[in-house]
Amino acid sequence: MTHRGRTQFIQEVSTQEEQVTGTRKFKVQKEDKRRFVRLEISSPMVMRKIRQAGGEFWPNGEKHIIDGVILNISAGGVLVELEQSVDEGDIVSMRFTLQEDEKVDNVLGLVKRTDVDSGTFLVGIEFITRQRLYDLMSEREIELLPESLSGFDERLRQVVNKHVHQQRSKV
Repeated sequence: MTHRGRTQFIQEVSTQEEQVTGTRKFKVQKEDKRRFVRLEISSPMVMRKIRQAGGEFWPNGEKHIIDGVILNISAGGVLVELEQSVDEGDIVSMRFTLQEDEKVDNVLGLVKRTDVDSGTFLVGIEFITRQRLYDLMSEREIELLPESLSGFDERLRQVVNKHVHQQRSKV
């Protein structure tokens, strides 16, 4: 049975009165949880750690500047390749250019996952709003952050979606 990208393998079961028994459990393949289409790109980026998952805090990101390459981007986040490790839960700011058209600076992100691949780190970062910081940091820390730090706003989401649409229409 297939339903919207989800596959279930169901084994026949025998019934005894009102009980249903089976010899093996269902095997369900997870549905793709992504809400946004991803655009494959290769674009340099610079990331600054603002707050480490362990609690260390650098309001201006001056101590931890990491260069990397964006491998793909969506309206919800980016997958980047880095030479240095970051931890899940780190809060970062990013600077990059989209398709040589749009310069994007001071975009807030939350590291969602980190994988090691041939000596480099593949890092999934979710774009977050300044408002979301209230769930992740103290109010005092947020007050110390530069006003220029912001989320991946609607205008930039539209730019990414435009590029995704252009790429899909080429296929």
